Amino acid sequence: MSFLLTMLVFAALCLVQNAVFTAVSRSRNSGDVMHHWKWSIASNGIWYVNQLFIWGMIWDAATKGTWWQIAVAGVIYVASTSAGSVWMMARMLKTETGKRKVGAR
Repeated sequence: MSFLLTMLVFAALCLVQNAVFTAVSRSRNSGDVMHHWKWSIASNGIWYVNQLFIWGMIWDAATKGTWWQIAVAGVIYVASTSAGSVWMMARMLKTETGKRKVGAR
């Protein structure tokens, strides 16, 4: 896979990872256990997949001497995870109702 394609996939994974993490965090503070269960599975699953990507990039950098790619990945990680978190919070603020609303008991 080319570096550009790898970074595009990585950016998408990072966006989804933090979007789902924001959802699991908000669902933890709701009154709906099953809602939290679903987001928790999604959060841990995407985290695992993303770790495979990250360690693959580190391995490539270590074996090929392309350390600059780690810096690029770091910038993409920060930008994409921030965007994912903000996007999901905005989405959930509009859709949370009943037991799924933050603070519901």
